Amino acid sequence: MTPKEFEIALSDAEVQLSRIKHLYEQWFQGIERIEPQIARKQLDRTIHLLRKGQPRNTALRFRFQTLIQRYTTLQTYWRRVGRQIEEGTYRRDLLRARRRREAARAERDQQRSRRSSNPLELDPNQDVNMDELIEQASDRMDELLQAPKPGTAAKSLDLDESSVAAAPKPAAPAPKADVPAATFGKPKSRRPVPKRDRSSPAISPSRKTPPPIAARAKGPGEARMRQIYESYVDAKRKNKERTDKIDYETVAKSLKKMVPKLDRKHKGKRIDFKVIVKDGKVGIKPVVKK
Repeated sequence: MTPKEFEIALSDAEVQLSRIKHLYEQWFQGIERIEPQIARKQLDRTIHLLRKGQPRNTALRFRFQTLIQRYTTLQTYWRRVGRQIEEGTYRRDLLRARRRREAARAERDQQRSRRSSNPLELDPNQDVNMDELIEQASDRMDELLQAPKPGTAAKSLDLDESSVAAAPKPAAPAPKADVPAATFGKPKSRRPVPKRDRSSPAISPSRKTPPPIAARAKGPGEARMRQIYESYVDAKRKNKERTDKIDYETVAKSLKKMVPKLDRKHKGKRIDFKVIVKDGKVGIKPVVKK
């Protein structure tokens, strides 16, 4: 091999080594899927040919020895990092796993805080079928109100003697001359009649119909609800949000739906609402007052 051919082959080997180094860096970063073994085999073949035809030129021999030393150092580095990747102890993989754990932990904390205190977000662009929710609640209330009352059957059976005696008796047919008229005694009730004080009126054992849940809930009145709606719309306008699709009935129904749940959770306390701005969005947050 002439010195000119050796110099051309040596330059080609230096370019190959630089290219293999970049491929290994991409493999370490996860860009490349596999280790560049084919490129390394080509470089090994080129170095083997250069070793056979080394010229007497000192400068070319020095360049070749420098190339061999760089290649040996990089081989040691590549071998160590490849072993760490296989064992799962490489720094890049550890940092990536740590970032995933921190992101998952932050997401869990955010969901927990959102469940604990989540203001009412009334987004006009959100597709929420409020009519369907209200219809389901109304059907449930109708089922509760139409249930048989426990005191209705007992009321029909608790008849005292005075009411039985005062009831009109059917007129008996006129007796014939040769047939004696039949006589009937006073009907007796099979159920014992409880003794009551005649001075006090009879107390019906039937229970009163319980008021609706919304009536028992300690929520804001109509005037307060109107004030909350006006404050909510005003805050939306100041925050430069859309208010054309927000009406009073939708906001009032959404707030009244939350009142029974909050009343069961905080018994004996008054429920109110206030308008807040959270994460750049206007919402309504329930407030529990003593």
